[in-house]
This record gives sequence, C-alpha cells and structure tokens, in this order.
Amino acid sequence: MLVNKHSLITFTLCCLFTGAANAVKKPEDLTKAPINIYADYMKYELQSGVSTYQGDVRVTQSTMELTGDKVIAVQKDKVLKNIKVTGSPATYRQLAEDGNYINAQSMQMEYQADKNRLVLSNKARLEQAGSVMESDQIIYDTVNEVVIAGDDKTNKRVNITITPEDIKKQ
Repeated sequence: MLVNKHSLITFTLCCLFTGAANAVKKPEDLTKAPINIYADYMKYELQSGVSTYQGDVRVTQSTMELTGDKVIAVQKDKVLKNIKVTGSPATYRQLAEDGNYINAQSMQMEYQADKNRLVLSNKARLEQAGSVMESDQIIYDTVNEVVIAGDDKTNKRVNITITPEDIKKQ
C-alpha cells in the first residue's frame, strides 16, 4: 500500500506543477524537470484528492519558482482541477522563452485548470520585460494568452507601467 500512496502523491505533485507551469511560456523541458517542494507540513487526502502544503512553502521546477504560506491542490479522477496559493505575498517566478523573467505576486493565486487561467487576487502585480501591471485582480488566460486586469463593474483602478525598449537596453 505504501507504493500506491507514494505514486499518488508523486502524481499529484506532477499535476500541480505541470498545470501551474503552463500558465506562462516555458522552455520545453520544464515538465520533464524534477519538482522540489519545501514546506513545514504536508497532508495528502487520498479519498478527496486534496494535497496541502503549509509553512514557508517553496516549490521549484527547472526555471520556475513558486512561494507561499500555503498551497492546496485539488484533483478529481487523477486530473488537476485547481491550485490555490496564499501568502504575504505569494510569488511566482518563471523564465520565459525570450530569456526574461515573468514575476507575479499577490496575496492569493489560483490556477483553474478547467478554465486554463491563472487568477491573481488582492494586491496583484505582474512584471515582464520591464513592464509592470498592478490591480486588485489580474487574470491570465493561458490558452489565448490574454491578460485582464481590474473589473469594469467597480471603481478600482489598474496601474500599468510600460518601459520603452530603448530604456530596457540601458
């Protein structure tokens, strides 16, 4: 039985970070790289498919790094459904294909696998290639590569700083 539990935990972790890594452009070998997780506590519930990591959680896989106070992954029928990361703030860092890093942070991050989107909530900030986007919420559609910030139904503002190419080169 120990072999089966170990296999399920390994499968869950692979699903968790393969899904999260798909939220941004990545080198092709990322999904084949080993996953390293550091936490003070881990719990995996076989029946529900929920795995929880707590206490200064740090996850690395190749050029991707995710940090937070708590990470919860949910799978159903061995398919990843959802990943939630909370922190003060939770952070995400990924080396993009162009050689620049994509950095994201917010108090809560959620990867919704069925909708192929990453949602950054509460003090969300996304940095890429010298440009910065800040909002209470940022949504990244991983299939269509569309970023939506703010909410057109509220009075909350979006702050975007775009750095010109000639300044980036200096």
